Amino acid sequence: MIKISYYLTNLVNKAREQNIYAGITISVLITVISYIIISLISLSVGFAILFLRFFLFADPEYILGTLFGVIFFLKNRRPDQSILKYGVVVGIVGGIISSFFISLYQWILLFYFSVFIAYLVTTLITGVFIGLLIGAILSAYFMYKEVKGEGKEEYYDDEFFKDLIEE
Repeated sequence: MIKISYYLTNLVNKAREQNIYAGITISVLITVISYIIISLISLSVGFAILFLRFFLFADPEYILGTLFGVIFFLKNRRPDQSILKYGVVVGIVGGIISSFFISLYQWILLFYFSVFIAYLVTTLITGVFIGLLIGAILSAYFMYKEVKGEGKEEYYDDEFFKDLIEE
């Protein structure tokens, strides 16, 4: 049990150090796994849900994955990293990589290369758009919180300021 907690602690510490890559990885994993699960459920239930999926092109999965990935990055961001720039990058890159894996999954199911290309084009458009939108909105929110000063307790040394006034 101690070894497992050691490895999990080490994994979390490495993820916080490499927060951009971890945010992208979280975004991709959540998007692709949720897409596969919902796709398998819709195949087992019936094609009525699957017919609706052709019009959504994994939008709910992109939103879910991008939310978790960008929030993880923004919560573990280093002070030298730009909030807006890297938040949008995590969203867009997560959307692009997720699009490739979703298209690959559809190609494995149907085994037509034209299906792979068609899904890649449509999911790239939605993935990049949703990644950009969610990344920008969450980054703007975190920038607002940082500028407003929420979440940070600042300590002012009154003695230091009194010495400045007296001189």
